[in-house]
Amino acid sequence: METREDHTARGRSAKAVSTPTARERAVVALWGDLTHASDVVRSRLAVLLEAGIGLAPDEVELLMVLAAAPEQRLRMIDVSESLRLSKSGVTRLVDRLQKRGLVLRAACPSDRRVVYAGLTAQGSATLDAVSPVFVAGLMEHLGGRFEEAQIERLRGDLRRIVARDGKAGADS
Repeated sequence: METREDHTARGRSAKAVSTPTARERAVVALWGDLTHASDVVRSRLAVLLEAGIGLAPDEVELLMVLAAAPEQRLRMIDVSESLRLSKSGVTRLVDRLQKRGLVLRAACPSDRRVVYAGLTAQGSATLDAVSPVFVAGLMEHLGGRFEEAQIERLRGDLRRIVARDGKAGADS
């Protein structure tokens, strides 16, 4: 005799293997296209950057984030959120750039639990040198594929995806 748990378990497994709808298949395909496009652009940027100054795209992004920050420094947790990296990923990234003299790490004097990552003068000069290569690579492998109106529409669509309240942020 079948128990209630057996019936419920069988129902769950039947739902798990159900055929996706056309919209679900399209969303899965969209996910694949988004991640593939991001990976391709990042890979092409890596080739350009490593051939020049020898930095990876995430390293350039960190320098850019710090350059734009007040006092050219951010709490490590803010770096993590800004770059969408784990705490350990940010630690490794900052460590690599600190060894090269591009970034420094400092404790907050008023709260020893808080650690800042800051841009050094050498990091600022390096960013000045690498920014034209980074931007040119983005224009060639991303921006050059779209008209300006398409870029703004796509940015709006992507901001709606990441918005917490379902509305696109005006500050992005």
